[in-house]
Amino acid sequence: MGEWLFHDELQLTEINVPRAALQFARAIAYPSLNVAAYMAELHELSESAFEHIRPDDPVSLQVEGLSRFLFQEAGFRGDAAEYGDPRNSFLNDVLDRRLGVPISLSVIYIDVATRLGIPAYGIGLPGHFIVGVKEEQSDLWLDPYHGGRWLDLSDCAQLIHLSSGYEGPLEASWFTPVSPRRILARMLANLRSSYVSSSSWAKAAAAIQLIRQTQPNEPEHLRDLGLVYYHQHHLPQAAYYLNAYLQRSPDAVDAEVIRDGMKNLLDRWVPMN
Repeated sequence: MGEWLFHDELQLTEINVPRAALQFARAIAYPSLNVAAYMAELHELSESAFEHIRPDDPVSLQVEGLSRFLFQEAGFRGDAAEYGDPRNSFLNDVLDRRLGVPISLSVIYIDVATRLGIPAYGIGLPGHFIVGVKEEQSDLWLDPYHGGRWLDLSDCAQLIHLSSGYEGPLEASWFTPVSPRRILARMLANLRSSYVSSSSWAKAAAAIQLIRQTQPNEPEHLRDLGLVYYHQHHLPQAAYYLNAYLQRSPDAVDAEVIRDGMKNLLDRWVPMN
C-alpha cells in the first residue's frame, strides 16, 4: 500500500480537516512531518479541555470554558504582528507556536469542540473566518482570532469591513456551515497569497496544485497556476495552463487580458524551442 497523501484525504466520505491540513503542510513545506503525532496532540488538547467544561452545562457555558482553556491556559492567539507568515496557515506550526490566522485557529477550535461533543462549525465570512455553535434557540458565533469573544451581527459586519473593506448588507449565506473542501481551499489560498507576496513561486505553485485537487472544477486555479509558472520563467507550463483557463472560461472578465498576454508569452516561448 502506498503512502497516504492529501489527495487520499479528499476521497474520504467525511474529510478530516485537521488531518488533511497536516497532509498539505507535509506536501508543501515539511516532507518529514509526523501527521499522527500532531493528531495525537489535538487529542491531548481535547483531553485537557474536558477538565474545563461540564457536559451538563448549557452549550454557551461549555463554549466559554473551552475558549478560556484554549486562549488563556493553552495560549493560542492571533498573530497580528506577522499575519501573512505562512506558518500561520500550517496546522503543525500553529500547534507548535500557538499563533495563527482566523481560519487555522478556527480549525483547531472546531476539532477540539467536536471531540468534546460541542456542535461547532466553520463560518467563512469575507476576509475573516469565525466559528458557529448550534444551540437550541439560535446559533452562537465566536472569533478564535480574538480570544474566542462572542460576536453579534454588528461585530461580524465590523470584522468584514476591517478585513475586506466591504460596507454593504450582510448575506445570510455567509453564516451557513462551510464544507471541509472549502475550508481546506481557503487555507491553501492563504498560503498561495503568502508565497506570492514573497515571490516564493515554487511553493505558490505547490499550493495552487493542491487547491486544484480540492476544487477541480474551478477554472481560476488554472489561471493562477499559469501566472505563477510565468513568474518562474517556465513558459511552456505557463502557456499550457493559461490556455486551459481560456478554454474553460472564454468569457471570463479577464479573458481578453489573458489572451493579449498569451501573444507575448508565445512570442517569447517559440524561439526557445
